[in-house]
Amino acid sequence: MRAVMKRLELARVHLCQRCGRGRAELRCEDGRALTVPLDPARARELSDARPLDDVRSLADLVLAELGAAGLVASEVVLDVAHGHLRALVSLVRGGEPEVVACTAQEGVGLAVRGALRLYATDEALAHAAPQPDEHEGPSGPGGSETLH
Repeated sequence: MRAVMKRLELARVHLCQRCGRGRAELRCEDGRALTVPLDPARARELSDARPLDDVRSLADLVLAELGAAGLVASEVVLDVAHGHLRALVSLVRGGEPEVVACTAQEGVGLAVRGALRLYATDEALAHAAPQPDEHEGPSGPGGSETLH
């Protein structure tokens, strides 16, 4: 059986003002959302909040090295395996496809930094639908930016 996939776009990156952790909010055309937890460094990297003189990210290095090795990263698919969200990165070398697995956070980072197409299976969208957090208050003026 072939999985049904939906194209995703990064809607925004939420950052916790207290600890720096965050989450990437991804949306598909039908309005469904998928959120991926991000560690503080990845949240800053994906929100473009890092200083211009900062060092190159690991995602940028990996993408450059893949290209130097003749591999082209073409897309990232968020999926569920063993009850957990993961990413599958499609690589192509000389017309031969290869798929490698990584964490959802790493996959989103590669997709955003490399401007790769990003998809999610219906199972991933159902598994990772945003849930209101008991500690998350309203954001905006006078509201909390705590994500946990």
